[in-house]
Amino acid sequence: MADRRPPLDEYVLPLVRYRSRLGVVAIAALALAAGIAGTAFGYGYPVDPALPLGLPWMSYVLVVGAAGCLLAKRAVPIVAVAGAGVIVVTDVAAVTGSLSLIPVLAFFDAIYAAMLDDRARIRRVVLAIAVAVGLVLVGVWLATGDVDPVRGLQLALSLALLIAAPTVWGLSVRQRDELLAAETARADAVARAADAERESAVRGERTAMARELHDELAARLSAIALQSAALAARAPADDATATAVRAIRSSSVEALDELRQLIGVLTTGRDDDAVAVGIDDAEVLRRDAERFAVDLDARVDVPPDAIATAASHALMRIARESLVNAARHAPGEPVRLRVEIADGVAALDASNALVPGATAGGNGLGIALMAQRWRAVGGSGSVGARDGRWVVRVEVPAAEVDA
Repeated sequence: MADRRPPLDEYVLPLVRYRSRLGVVAIAALALAAGIAGTAFGYGYPVDPALPLGLPWMSYVLVVGAAGCLLAKRAVPIVAVAGAGVIVVTDVAAVTGSLSLIPVLAFFDAIYAAMLDDRARIRRVVLAIAVAVGLVLVGVWLATGDVDPVRGLQLALSLALLIAAPTVWGLSVRQRDELLAAETARADAVARAADAERESAVRGERTAMARELHDELAARLSAIALQSAALAARAPADDATATAVRAIRSSSVEALDELRQLIGVLTTGRDDDAVAVGIDDAEVLRRDAERFAVDLDARVDVPPDAIATAASHALMRIARESLVNAARHAPGEPVRLRVEIADGVAALDASNALVPGATAGGNGLGIALMAQRWRAVGGSGSVGARDGRWVVRVEVPAAEVDA
């Protein structure tokens, strides 16, 4: 599933997310810089000397305190909201007599951040603190004795917006996130169900294929093996026909064994390499060469278990395919095979001379399968004519890799 781009309200600055440590620092720094600059240049409400804390430098103290609350809004949301509320009340009751911009923004943002918190208890406590701050501000207004209906209405609307707006906005964003998470979980569940259904269908096909192979091919190969054994028993031991018949029997028995292994793969769901022979088994290579009537010059400098199982099986499959190709397209030509390990890489080099007039290739399926096998274990290779020879060169990591 493709990654969903976050909405614009998730960012404080370009590439800076609101709900990140850098976003918290960025908002606090912006509030601090704007508050100090605004106070220094006379923007906003001036301090009221008639109030208890109406000192010129108190505005800077309030700005610094508001920035500190913004820094703490994610780590300790209750403390941040309570601190910002105290700053707003102090500003109205003892410094400027009005709602200054930076303390109000700090209170607003602290409430909003708290509404995004996963803990319901935190959200309830923060909402109670915000309402309490609003009531205290109303009490301060009533205590001044200047009960002007217009000013009272303005104050009521300001307090409603100051408390309700960040609460509703934060809860809405949280609900959106929960809906998105639920939708993502549902989509993942649908994808998993589809994968399970697809795997079930594949298992069914593999079982049906195994049944067909067992009922048809296994029976026929068994008949060939039995009939060739009976025919070989009647012929003289040194007769050429008997030798050919024994080769047929040997090949049919091996084919029957491999077919049974393949049926086991299809019925159990294992990978076909789980029953394959490793490249370090040179005796198997020699038997294959004899069966395909190929003169094999093989040197396998690979200690047992020196190559990871999957890589070793892949190299053996590629070597066998090379022998089959040589027997088919270059009959009578010897095959040179070298396998060695150097610097954690297992290398296979197989080559045979090209026969003039012989077919240079088939349908390309064998080469495609070889390429699939070396890529599956994180390797690389090349197959093709070079300097009058057909050359197969493959390199795969000797250790296990994530393909």
